[in-house]
Amino acid sequence: MSDTALTQLFDLRVPIVQAPMGGVAGPRLVAAAADAGALAILPVWFLPPVGARELIDATRRLTHQPLAVNLRADLVQVDHIRTALDAGITTIHLFWGDPGPCMEPIRAAGARMIATVWDADSTRRALDAGACALIAQGVEAGGHVRGTTPLAELLPRVRELAGPVPVAAAGGLTDAGDVARVLEQGAAAAVLGTRLAATVESDAHDAYKQALLEAGDDATVLSTCFDGLWEDAPHRTLRNSTFRAWDAAGRPRSGARPGEGDVVLHDFDGAAYPRYCMMLPTRGASGDLEAAALYAGTGVARIRDLPEAGRLLAEIAEALY
Repeated sequence: MSDTALTQLFDLRVPIVQAPMGGVAGPRLVAAAADAGALAILPVWFLPPVGARELIDATRRLTHQPLAVNLRADLVQVDHIRTALDAGITTIHLFWGDPGPCMEPIRAAGARMIATVWDADSTRRALDAGACALIAQGVEAGGHVRGTTPLAELLPRVRELAGPVPVAAAGGLTDAGDVARVLEQGAAAAVLGTRLAATVESDAHDAYKQALLEAGDDATVLSTCFDGLWEDAPHRTLRNSTFRAWDAAGRPRSGARPGEGDVVLHDFDGAAYPRYCMMLPTRGASGDLEAAALYAGTGVARIRDLPEAGRLLAEIAEALY
């Protein structure tokens, strides 16, 4: 069960992909996932190219294992792609758009592209662009989610279109049982996001991690509540005070939201972010952290500890054998 087309393609020891969670999957978590034999993905799309290079170099200092870099396809971040390739990255992960316009430098460098897909059209576009692997993201996933289809329905549709191209499954997956289930359904790997956010190496703030541990059933919601800096982008978060006030007010659009403009989050470098902003509480942040965006997938209720990422992945791998 642990030997799949995706583990063979990327020379992995475990059929797991570490989700590229902006603000959470920093150098420590990505390096830990890579060292554990998973496909580790470093998100850098939110930084300028020089900052992306610094983050890649910082991660490289922590691991000698290969890793991928995550960028937004809709932004056509060609300068970022070239920066990553110049840094020795050979796999680019693209999400939230058509990867086609991003492909010229990837092809020229002989590098590989992985794409996150959410329906038939996005799957066809990714395959036409030359994706070597796909991530089928079900609506259960935490963070930013383009599609509305449950993973159990999406995975077979994507696999049928993908043919020999391996497909990883994402959306609410938490433990070894989830990983085994999607592998049995034909996935070539399982994508873990929220589960890895609740680990020692995660850059999520301790208060954010604690909120994940305390989350119960039906704790998450898919909405556009936290779309400041990323307008109208659907996302799955924990139901917190900001969401509840917005929901009770009838989910008004920007400009008419309760408490809009209140600063609820100061980042580690002192930058201030208002209520409804997409920014999440990271290590070193301060403010009313409960009111900020707390991204989480539907499997969060089964997360009850904060292990080291490497140990967690090793235990899942052992259970699969």
